[in-house]
Amino acid sequence: MVDVDIAYTESSSWDEERMRERFRWLRANDPVYWSEKDQLWVLSRHDDVQYVSKHQERFTSGQGVRPMTPTKIGLIDEAEPRHGQLRALINKGFTPRMVRKLEETFARLTTRAIDAVAQKSECDFVESISVPLPLWLIASMIGIHEDDWDRFHGWSDAMIAAEGNMNDPAVLGRAGQAYAEYATYASKVIEDRRKNPRDDLISILAGAKDAGLLEEYPEEETNAAMQAAGMDAADSVPRDELIKLCVILLVAGNETTRNAISGGMQQLIENPEQRKKLLDDPSLLNSAVEEMIRVVSPVHSFSRTVLEDTELGGKQIRRGQKVLMIYGSANRDEEFYGPDADAFKIDRGASHLGFGIGSHFCLGANLARMEMRVVFSELMRRLPDMQYAGDGPLLRPSALVRTCSEMRVRYTPERSVADAA
Repeated sequence: MVDVDIAYTESSSWDEERMRERFRWLRANDPVYWSEKDQLWVLSRHDDVQYVSKHQERFTSGQGVRPMTPTKIGLIDEAEPRHGQLRALINKGFTPRMVRKLEETFARLTTRAIDAVAQKSECDFVESISVPLPLWLIASMIGIHEDDWDRFHGWSDAMIAAEGNMNDPAVLGRAGQAYAEYATYASKVIEDRRKNPRDDLISILAGAKDAGLLEEYPEEETNAAMQAAGMDAADSVPRDELIKLCVILLVAGNETTRNAISGGMQQLIENPEQRKKLLDDPSLLNSAVEEMIRVVSPVHSFSRTVLEDTELGGKQIRRGQKVLMIYGSANRDEEFYGPDADAFKIDRGASHLGFGIGSHFCLGANLARMEMRVVFSELMRRLPDMQYAGDGPLLRPSALVRTCSEMRVRYTPERSVADAA
């Protein structure tokens, strides 16, 4: 029997294939599993994750979405109707016109990143492609000056590292410091947009703050959050709902897409017949992107709190208990996807839960899809024969996001204009 002690929040023994084997066993034998260690229900099947996601009236995000994190994140752990109000506000920055404008910006950034490595024969794909591209785009959306993009990267990594490491004072201290520095920086950007509004998301949000649609958090709530993050100087951090939204944009818009891109390239390298199919028929790109997101499942899990006694999968679940939705398992459920659920097939055409579903469906889904479409279109055109130059992807432990920290690749270099002449 496979060991079913999930230990999903531990970072000491991360092994992706081992976790997949555990969840494969759970789907077949105990799909609604009570983890005594973590004191929560673990949901591993597609239909159960979908059901919980669609029924906020019974399984709320309003009491937090990370079972081992004591503080609320903002937006993604808001209950209705506040969650819907905030989504409607942020959606104003993602109109079709705005997305077209962002795609033009991202295409230029993608060319810039590939140009930097195209004439080499080897690079770290994570460092050169999957990390900088989403980071640059989100930074430009938020108004981070290009000279500060490296700092922006450091803030993001430090904050995401705290997930699953709440007992490590050093990690929490770095996360708290990153939050404080980023909040201070974002405050200056917001103040500038109040005085000099532009055609961007931060100007929209700054206007909403001035109109009273965004709130200032109570001092005691902010102090508790800072103490949980290992900080003492809470008074130096703005107590502002807009700042929390900026943090969500930084982490959600950057970390998830970077790992979807690195995971997508991993799938193309490890499935050469599927890559050839894509090279032969570029019209399959949209479908390939969806399959990458399904197989990779960049977000590992989110939790919900049960509002009333209920039954799920034949188990009695009590009011106040937590359920943990495992997206990577749900996206490989054999009952939903068939016996080849683990296979990467770019023309599968099936739906997935990689962006969630229901009222908390990922706000940036179309932005992420656009980024992946642009990146892989250019990579297939310019560097179509990438292979591992080492042992493959190096994964860093995280209970929240699949985190690839290194993936060395080799490829046939592009010829320079001078060489071609």
